[in-house]
Amino acid sequence: MKKTRKYMVIIKISLANAVAYRWTALSRLCFYVLVVYVLMSLWRAIYQESGLHGYSYGQIVWYLVMTEFITLSSGSAVYRQMNEDVKSGAIAYLLGRPVHYVFYQLSDSIGQILFNALCFGILALILGFAFAGPLPGFQLTGLPFIILSVVLGFTLNCFIMALIGLSAFVFEDNFALYLIYQKLTFMLGMLLPVEFLPAWLQPVVKSMPFSYVHWAPAKIFVDFSPELCLELIPRQAAWAAFAAGLVFIVYSLSVRRLQVNGG
Repeated sequence: MKKTRKYMVIIKISLANAVAYRWTALSRLCFYVLVVYVLMSLWRAIYQESGLHGYSYGQIVWYLVMTEFITLSSGSAVYRQMNEDVKSGAIAYLLGRPVHYVFYQLSDSIGQILFNALCFGILALILGFAFAGPLPGFQLTGLPFIILSVVLGFTLNCFIMALIGLSAFVFEDNFALYLIYQKLTFMLGMLLPVEFLPAWLQPVVKSMPFSYVHWAPAKIFVDFSPELCLELIPRQAAWAAFAAGLVFIVYSLSVRRLQVNGG
């Protein structure tokens, strides 16, 4: 319980910091509006009031609103901080704290995510209703499953970001790995639903973790069904657990290497 309280305090401090510097989120809120408006205009020209790959125009607008919400709420704070700690050598001092380094960074990120999710969540609802109206076929009973899927998307993204950050132990410059991951999630679910990809590529994409950050939560949101939840949520949970396991394995090996080499 004492250990849990430590991380709860870290989350509260992170949340307080995010609130204190809330005006720094204003530019990102403006960027969110701009991106959704541009993409909405693009899809409106493509659709011309007809459906495409099973998505209506209203569904695709809400899909984009949801994926951008996840992207801007989760951010890359874990990657940036862990990357900087490893490269600067500050991690050698942070290891002496009475908290687990990985849990500390994840807890710090949770506070920021909570604040971002509140701000961008409100704006997402406003934009969705303004640009597309009510989501066709939305079921209130599916809300707990949607929230669970979004949380799993956040969790998977955080652990992958942490894994990339820890790669700084091996690579002098791991920014390329971050860019590769960013572009993969951008193309495999954030900008385009998986259903819009070539038929031969869809099974490949669904067998990788990248689409379960954005596509799975947005798909469940715009096209909810119990069968879809049973298909996608367990996959999200499995990939999140796998990524978490990799993070702690890599961290354990990296710290051992740091201690053996003397920092």
